[in-house]
Amino acid sequence: MNTKTVLPVLAMALVLLSACSGIMDSAQPAKQMYMLMPLPGSQTGAHPEQGPALSINLGAVPGLETDWIQALSDDARLTRYANARWTDHLPEVLTSVIQRSLVSSGRFASVEPSSRASGDGWLLQLEVEKFFGLQNAAGETGSVATGMSGSIKCNGNSHSFTLSETVAVNGERLSAVVAAHQKGLDGITRQLIDTIFAHCP
Repeated sequence: MNTKTVLPVLAMALVLLSACSGIMDSAQPAKQMYMLMPLPGSQTGAHPEQGPALSINLGAVPGLETDWIQALSDDARLTRYANARWTDHLPEVLTSVIQRSLVSSGRFASVEPSSRASGDGWLLQLEVEKFFGLQNAAGETGSVATGMSGSIKCNGNSHSFTLSETVAVNGERLSAVVAAHQKGLDGITRQLIDTIFAHCP
């Protein structure tokens, strides 16, 4: 093999080697996935078979239909916590978590994701309006805001409501930000259950 042939081959080998080393570079930050959990079950003394069938339809305002864990800065910019994501897009995650919380409450015969009520069942519609950290001008997250608006259709009537919870963040760590999201979600889920049965006795 002459010099004219060898040089292009070596050049190509170096390009391929550098590309592979970039892909396998252990210095690149790993994606961190965080999971939200439903409320603990509280079915003592409950009779779910006597409760209503509930359909739940949940969406999110523009900007929140993502799997990124986000913060709202003091100048109204949505920013992302580096490499931190929920396990799915936020509407899918919250639909699953809230559905499981409502099931474990023991107050419903069934809870299913749907945009229509089944038979004489109830229909719960929710829109996530806040689910982010609140950051100051220095980029520090002092609290997490969670909030939803929605309506419950039951017994031939429709009732609108809003839910809101703000939780302080205990330290400048991503784990503390996620824990505050969980605590805020727990709070508005409890509000949700109370609100449903206040409107639909």
